[in-house]
Amino acid sequence: MQVFVATEATQGAHAHDRMNGIGGELVWLLEPCRACWCYPDGRCTCGRMFSGLSSFRETSTAVVSEVPGLTREDLERAMRGFVRARRDLFCCDEHSYTTAIDNLIGQAALWPVGTVLGRRGHVLLPRGIVPADSARL
Repeated sequence: MQVFVATEATQGAHAHDRMNGIGGELVWLLEPCRACWCYPDGRCTCGRMFSGLSSFRETSTAVVSEVPGLTREDLERAMRGFVRARRDLFCCDEHSYTTAIDNLIGQAALWPVGTVLGRRGHVLLPRGIVPADSARL
């Protein structure tokens, strides 16, 4: 399955770049808050960062990776664990999980393996390509 994972590739290309996560961990896109929608380059980073599903840390870059054997159910378990641990961020119901996971899988499938991406709200922006061998976990 193609998914997004944290990467340090292309870090430093933008003033707001940051990698606090763990390289290679599964990441997803939190819904941007109102402040981030109004001023995407402001103090809040939720609309510019990917969130690590295991470390709960942020990175401004993710790479599309092929993770053999990873299933939708595995991704759902990881997301449920994230949400249980971070109830302070938001509340998810069953529909929200399904939608978030479907969106994540669908977005990752749109890009070739090895594509490094940044984000601005819901828009994913390509930053470069890493060798395919580096993007296979």
